[in-house]
Amino acid sequence: MARLEAPAYTDRMELTPALWALLALVIAIALSAWRPGLNAGMLSVTFAALIGLYISGLSIGAVAGFLPAQLILTLVAVAHFFEMARLNGSLDRLAGAALKLAHGHPARLPVIFFLITLVFSAIGPGNIAGTAMIAPIGMAVAARAGINPLLMAIMICTGANAGAFSPIALTGLINVGLMHDIGVDDPTAGWKIFVAVAVLQSVSALAAYVVFGGYRTRTASPVEAPGPIGVGGPSGVNIATDRAHLLTFVAMGVLITMVLVFKMNTAVAALLMATVLALVGAGSAEEALRTLPWSVIVMVSGISVLIGLVESTGGLDLATAAIASISTPGTINTVLALITGIVSMFSSSSGVVLPTFIPLIPGLIAQLGAGNVWKLIIAVDIGSHMVDVSPLSTLGALCLAALPPAIDKAPIFRGLLTWGFAMAIVAAALAFVFLDLIPW
Repeated sequence: MARLEAPAYTDRMELTPALWALLALVIAIALSAWRPGLNAGMLSVTFAALIGLYISGLSIGAVAGFLPAQLILTLVAVAHFFEMARLNGSLDRLAGAALKLAHGHPARLPVIFFLITLVFSAIGPGNIAGTAMIAPIGMAVAARAGINPLLMAIMICTGANAGAFSPIALTGLINVGLMHDIGVDDPTAGWKIFVAVAVLQSVSALAAYVVFGGYRTRTASPVEAPGPIGVGGPSGVNIATDRAHLLTFVAMGVLITMVLVFKMNTAVAALLMATVLALVGAGSAEEALRTLPWSVIVMVSGISVLIGLVESTGGLDLATAAIASISTPGTINTVLALITGIVSMFSSSSGVVLPTFIPLIPGLIAQLGAGNVWKLIIAVDIGSHMVDVSPLSTLGALCLAALPPAIDKAPIFRGLLTWGFAMAIVAAALAFVFLDLIPW
């Protein structure tokens, strides 16, 4: 679909379709945070339909075209597989093993899961696949160990993004390709950027660990997660057995191998393994479908529709132009990190923000008469990905969907949303200190 022309930014703003769409997005997020009973996704679809049909002049088919089919498929497929693993008791068993890994110190678990997700993301699958694999186990462990689930979600998402820019991971490959396009031909560039971004992401993870008191975690008040409830098959036989667990663990290993080694699509691999588990009697596909976190899936899907409308009307360009107008040569890295952080909250970090902003870097340097290409790339990378903890992003949504049913999702949604917004400011602050203030 052709993109509508974005109006130029001026001090006097007119109520254009772009501005209407931006205002609707802000209102939808604010109302859902204020009234947890409102599903932000349903509200967003309503706003998108009204603005798309009656202000932007789009057809209902065009509005429906903003539905992120690939994202929905990934969420449903991965959540379905791990829901089967939860229902047959396998996740509970893994959670127990993770608790033993901490050697009686549950305060270590958030750090352990940060490092596990970082490594898994960096060795190939990338941040989305890494979060999809680790989040269900990590959130189950948080429930078992009495760890703040908000902290565990932040640590998993941040770990995934800390490993995302590895030159052998998907986001890293995109980044290296874009760097090559603007003339950065250093063969070690990808690894240097990866290390720099990982260090800065680790700073935010450490901050979360301190802010949410991870070091004070004790096992005295765990949130009870459902144990191996043993969903029965057609014969009513309890399948929460060692055989079911063994088959599920094998399926998890095969799933990881298919994604990591054979580069199979995560959703396809998860659907295949879920089917295999059902066929061998190690899990109930029907029961897992009934207990999927549909409200989270609807929320992410609906907000994505409204964000699609914002993009198509030029709302993101409008927001970016307004912020960029305050940029100065001495704060270009700070401003660029802030801009990409804000835009990334409403758009794809790797698929939209990186390809949009990295090609602008040579022009920015030429226009300002100053600037370091390495610093500007790092500013774009941390700004665009540090905010992905938000439940509006795929990573935050995967952690939210992985929460055990016993945990109230509303406060976690609000907490992730607040932390995600705060990370845009944090990324800008880190860029100011390490990129603008310190000469190198």
